Amino acid sequence: MGFHFAFLLALFAQDPGTAAPEPRVELWAGHQVLVGKRKIPLYGQQETHTENYLLAEVRRTSSRIEILQKVCRIDIRPIKGTLATMKPETVTHIPRSRIVFDEAPDGTLTAAPWSHGWTADDIDADGFPGATVHINGTCSGDVYISSESQTTLLSGHATADGASGEESVRLKQKVLGASGLCLKLVAGDSDEVQNGWFDYRRVPTGSTCQSLA
Repeated sequence: MGFHFAFLLALFAQDPGTAAPEPRVELWAGHQVLVGKRKIPLYGQQETHTENYLLAEVRRTSSRIEILQKVCRIDIRPIKGTLATMKPETVTHIPRSRIVFDEAPDGTLTAAPWSHGWTADDIDADGFPGATVHINGTCSGDVYISSESQTTLLSGHATADGASGEESVRLKQKVLGASGLCLKLVAGDSDEVQNGWFDYRRVPTGSTCQSLA
């Protein structure tokens, strides 16, 4: 009984002023650029260049930054005249990703690797598995993919109104099906490492993907 009694006394004796402060809730716009290499049928290894535009809900304390973000737009640079795109309604259904940064007093960021992606479930509700990507090139049509990525923070720094840094991404994509015989023959799974950078800046509350476009 003595132990439990002492424990209760300690609880009541705590200074309510020492409670952890509530995190600040902010809205950030993000820009991510990733470069890698992917084996393309008939052309071999080719460089890939992808830019993602993001909108993030951020909960921030003096030592921690929690980000819950969604993709607003994906720009993929053409490879040998072949362009891959996603419809806006597909992009809006990509699952959100969560990132947790630990912030040192000097603003240096560290983080455990984080995962993101989607399965073979029809996330864009168009009647086909995974997410639909439209291909415009020698072989044109739609490819249906699932995606899994793991991101490792290489370096990062936070400021009063945002954060930036460098990262490495292991990206695995699986082809679940395709429209047209040509794409069915040439479209294949991919497993690549992409390296690049990210930059977030605080934006006014109420901002949307459309208002930031």
